[in-house]
Amino acid sequence: MHRNLRLFYILLLMTGVVAAVNWYAEHHSGNLEGDAATDFALADTAAVTRIFIADRDGGVADLERVAGERYWLLNGEHWARKDAVDLVLKTFLRARVKGPVPQAEREQVVKMLAARGKKVEIYTGGDSPVKTWYIGTATQNHTGTYMVLETAEGKARDPYVVHMEGFTGFLSTRFFTDEREWRYTGVFDFPGRSLHRVEVEAHDPEYASYAMEIATDGVLTVWGADGRRLAVRDTLAWQDQFLRFRKVHLETYNHHLDAQGLEAKQAHPPAFTMRAWGRGQTDPTTIELLWKDPVEDQYDEAGELMPYDGSRMYARFRGEVVLVQRFVFDPLMNGVAGE
Repeated sequence: MHRNLRLFYILLLMTGVVAAVNWYAEHHSGNLEGDAATDFALADTAAVTRIFIADRDGGVADLERVAGERYWLLNGEHWARKDAVDLVLKTFLRARVKGPVPQAEREQVVKMLAARGKKVEIYTGGDSPVKTWYIGTATQNHTGTYMVLETAEGKARDPYVVHMEGFTGFLSTRFFTDEREWRYTGVFDFPGRSLHRVEVEAHDPEYASYAMEIATDGVLTVWGADGRRLAVRDTLAWQDQFLRFRKVHLETYNHHLDAQGLEAKQAHPPAFTMRAWGRGQTDPTTIELLWKDPVEDQYDEAGELMPYDGSRMYARFRGEVVLVQRFVFDPLMNGVAGE
């Protein structure tokens, strides 16, 4: 009887020890700050001056902070999306090691990182990165990402499972290299009260051209299709219409056209030309909109077959053909109803 009771207490103690070890491993496996190979995070992301991302297919996204500018420079040519850059910086700040890669998986993970891993170099000034991340695929439960760290002291030998505090999911998709996906999509971008004048030239006879201009004293003037000044009845509605042009974005630079289709769109006459000037700006920002054929039959509210795509249009913007959403641009095509 006593022997069985003693055995029971021993088993109970062992169960408690195993449970405690598992709990500690689950809640403290990322607490490896003393090991340089696990120090992925960057404490001060404001110090980051450059982010270089490369994949095994030759894709590159080279992002540089530009003093005095709101946006980062992409591949030395385009502005980058602020939301995408901010997400990468947030990942640098909050990345934590969840634990080492299990020994049974280590060889396979190392091979995968060598064959398909993305390389991310983080610079804080100077010609050499302060940290380099090698990013692989997600874990099977999609709660972590296989990664290896390299610093000025060398490259870590072992891969780790890394996650981001406050986020459930994997991190690899944040570090993409497609230039078209990285590019800033702003068409009209006039913060504060910097927007001065707007012109909408309708080449489609079903629509009317109009123009709006706001003076330094805040008085808004509106012109109609014939260039004559309109006696505005609904001042508030026209002011709201003017403010719509302060921040307008295209959808994507991926126009999905083949070479022949792209050439046709470059030569096709536009349905609308929109221009906007900032205060003190001589040359306007211009975008030309072109109707897009529907992918499938679409009907309007009256049940009539629509001749054009009801969701998207093509546009020519700064020499490129892009896609825009009609949800964004339809309200800009028309002036204020009844005026």
